[in-house]
Amino acid sequence: MAQDPWLAMPIAFLSHFVCDAIPHYDPAIPDGPKRLQSKEFIGVQLVAGSILCFLLVAILTVTKPHRWITAVICAFLAASPDLFWAPRFFRTLRTHKDNREDYLRNPFLRIHSLLQWKTAPKLWVIEAIWFVTFSSIVATRL
Repeated sequence: MAQDPWLAMPIAFLSHFVCDAIPHYDPAIPDGPKRLQSKEFIGVQLVAGSILCFLLVAILTVTKPHRWITAVICAFLAASPDLFWAPRFFRTLRTHKDNREDYLRNPFLRIHSLLQWKTAPKLWVIEAIWFVTFSSIVATRL
């Protein structure tokens, strides 16, 4: 982690996009209303992702390593770009229609979407390797 928390925070935010550019896991469900309403998408992407983020914050809060508050803030900032998709998700749940093209008019969301060039169910292995490697590096630096 950067020694300067003011440098660590934007790096954490940008790290989301770097990680999205790395091939990673995604359920094999075509994009659209069925995807956003599927149990697999909600269970894996939302529930499991939220639980993992909560566990990370809980571990940092309990163990209180050096600069743990900065680490918690950085964890939130690293996950936060996905929150920009929340309006699409909730509108699709409410209307049962997906207007992905409307959201992709937003340059931020268009870039975010383009960065995720390779996702597939079998790529969970890459994500697991990345998680163990990166967690080990971060743990030695806190």
